[in-house]
Amino acid sequence: MLDTPAHPPLRRNRDFRLIWLGGVLAGLGSMIGNLAMPLLVLHETGSPAKAGLLGTVSAVTVLIVIIPAGSIVDATERRRLMIRCQVAGSLIAAVIAVFVLAGHPVLVLLLIATAVVSVLGSLYTPASSALLRDAVPAGQLGLAISRLQARTAALQIAGPLIGGALFSLAPALPFGVRALALLGSVVCLLLLRTRSAPGPADGSPMTLGSLTAGFRFVWGHRYLRVVLFVYGAGLTAVYSAVMLVAISASAERDPSGRSSGLLVAVVAVGSLAGALLAPRLGTPRHPRLLTVLSCWAFAAAIPVLALLTRPAAMGAVLGAAMFLSAIGNVAFETEMIRLTPSDLIGRAEAGAIFISLLAQPLGPLGGGLLVENLGSRPAFVLLGGVVAVLATLLTVFLIPRTRSI
Repeated sequence: MLDTPAHPPLRRNRDFRLIWLGGVLAGLGSMIGNLAMPLLVLHETGSPAKAGLLGTVSAVTVLIVIIPAGSIVDATERRRLMIRCQVAGSLIAAVIAVFVLAGHPVLVLLLIATAVVSVLGSLYTPASSALLRDAVPAGQLGLAISRLQARTAALQIAGPLIGGALFSLAPALPFGVRALALLGSVVCLLLLRTRSAPGPADGSPMTLGSLTAGFRFVWGHRYLRVVLFVYGAGLTAVYSAVMLVAISASAERDPSGRSSGLLVAVVAVGSLAGALLAPRLGTPRHPRLLTVLSCWAFAAAIPVLALLTRPAAMGAVLGAAMFLSAIGNVAFETEMIRLTPSDLIGRAEAGAIFISLLAQPLGPLGGGLLVENLGSRPAFVLLGGVVAVLATLLTVFLIPRTRSI
């Protein structure tokens, strides 16, 4: 999507630049920490199942808190809420670094920290969507989302590489860097002029009607409902299991973390390429077809991983599927933000996240259990079959109704 003549180019939007830069710092810290946490557990316990437990705790926490978090976002000034979340996240990362330096990376501490960070993320993510909508003109939302997704993909390349390198130098180092990066994102938020205030108060944000408003909005759109349940919930869970299996196989051959970081980074190259290409294509005329094709691409790619041993090759195969997925995601997110009223955006985003994460608790833990009981190669074949079932469901539900909403 191109910039509209009524507004200056997006690159001249000061607040969007600050949002973009703040997201770079916050995302870099998160990517580094997300790799370092399971590596730390693998390093201390040698158990892929325990490493996968971190992802399961995170997903369960988000499922519990995301709906009330959406209501809180729609009842609060979003910029101020985001600042508080980042400050708290920085403190948690610093505490983990201190414990690791002291030689006490207790699994219970890491699980508690994972849960608290997940609560903060459940508040931060819907708030950031609302802030973006207020900082960017409606005609430039598609381009803005594309650039943010490209930013995330670029961080998925750099973050794991940096995280793996830092972990190989000292296990505490990734957490210290994460704490500093989050503080840098706070500075960017403090410099923002945009304020994303909530709509007129219509009672407590914790009433049943307020809590379920976003979910009901998403449920009322058939396309959103099908994609979020089948592609979002189903494929997200399987993909997290696949990545846990891949990282475990990589860590078995190279415990330093460098190979695991390389694998995740190469996967992100495909996502980056898709996100960069999306605005050149404009709004896809057939977003449903893109969703179906990308799911079939994952179904074909995952069993191929069983034949590969090099992290870069495994990442390249998954990255090819991520290319199609990224283009479809830009169109999906843009349409959802445009459809959602401003005073409902936090709750609608929360409802979408809730649906997408319904099966997520099964992913990382399931991937770890598959590795321990079957080995990585049978695990890849089995997970590829599950994705083929999901792709079949999407084909049945979406392709015959390409003209319906």
